[in-house]
Amino acid sequence: MDMTRKIFFLLILFASCGFAHAQKGLHVDVVFGDYGKQKGAVFIELAKDVLGRHSRINRYKSLTIPYDPEIIRTALNAIRTDMKNGEIMMESQKDGITETGYYHLAKRENSEEEEYILFSAKSKKMILIYVRGAFPPSQLEKEIYKLQDLFIKVNNKRIKL
Repeated sequence: MDMTRKIFFLLILFASCGFAHAQKGLHVDVVFGDYGKQKGAVFIELAKDVLGRHSRINRYKSLTIPYDPEIIRTALNAIRTDMKNGEIMMESQKDGITETGYYHLAKRENSEEEEYILFSAKSKKMILIYVRGAFPPSQLEKEIYKLQDLFIKVNNKRIKL
């Protein structure tokens, strides 16, 4: 094998390793990525530097989007996939379809942080929220409640979380 072929083979090997590593993320990230820029969607992502004074939440992502059965199905499938070894904290269904749910994901190795997904598909919109922080499931509602008075400004519009 000449040197060019060896380099090409190594590049393909490194690229495939990087792709496999990228798949270790959450499936709900795909929902945020695919639908967060869609017309009518409101996507918010906040990190500890914004949230730190208000809550023990280190990462907050939310997506509010007009009601669409296909997007809801995609979001619920992503949640179910991410829920392996996780816990359903609360879930309500209507006619066999999930309307609201709070989900606690399995803790990642070597991590002190917990991960949660909150979902709601009511009143003509779907809301998907991802929360990560160093607090137990029993404190989730308290930590979310702390954010109720947090506003951010986007395009000169005030948005309440």
